[in-house]
Amino acid sequence: MNYRPQQIIQGNRLKREAEESPSTFGTENGTSFNEPSVPLDQASQMRMAGPGGAFALKMQQDPEMLARVEQWSQLFAQSNPGMEFNQAKMMLMGGGVPQGEQQ
Repeated sequence: MNYRPQQIIQGNRLKREAEESPSTFGTENGTSFNEPSVPLDQASQMRMAGPGGAFALKMQQDPEMLARVEQWSQLFAQSNPGMEFNQAKMMLMGGGVPQGEQQ
């Protein structure tokens, strides 16, 4: 067999490119895509948020956790960032005018 150096170089380049791409990755019409690993219509068990989330459920079931969260919330409200947060929240709820300055 008589191969030209250019063919060997191109073959080695193509071989390296094939080794770099995992089997779960590919291109479709020139764009890359990943197949979902789990059905997207099912809730993720890795991160549960909202009213039925893992943290909310733990607070509902564990009175000690609820007390710790309430204590943290009280301490945060007394801190400078907490006061700024609550003031901004009240301004949003009150239409943008601080409560002490309403006329």
